[in-house]
Amino acid sequence: MYEKVSGVDEVAVVSGVEKVGDDLVVARAGADGNETRYTKMVVSAEGLRQEREGADGKSAWLLKSGLRPGDSWDVPDGGKRTVYGPEPIEVPAGKFTALRVVWEHEGGRLTSWYAPGVGEVKRVEKKPGGKETVTRLLKSFQVKEKK
Repeated sequence: MYEKVSGVDEVAVVSGVEKVGDDLVVARAGADGNETRYTKMVVSAEGLRQEREGADGKSAWLLKSGLRPGDSWDVPDGGKRTVYGPEPIEVPAGKFTALRVVWEHEGGRLTSWYAPGVGEVKRVEKKPGGKETVTRLLKSFQVKEKK
């Protein structure tokens, strides 16, 4: 569950995991069960990428394996992602050591912190022109026990 600084909670539930070749395809849904709110994520030895259904159909790498501080890569939607850290971060869900990834693009700036074994624990999005900032913090998470 994520908490937005505006005070509104946003629930994201892993609604399915499917093995496709060597990759794991993870579907997330909101509290209402509607999967269209989130795109599918693919976890592989190469990193974490977001599946796209847009006109270009190109996946966007959120994280790549073997990253070092200062590494960067181009994003199909435009702009560049750069990795910083690892660095300590504290959110309502706890204290983590996370990589900070900054996506600078025409539409603004998106900074995400990713903790190993957890995923995105914090996100700060600055809208175009810097007129609005949206902050989202990981409030809680549960790891389901394997049967």
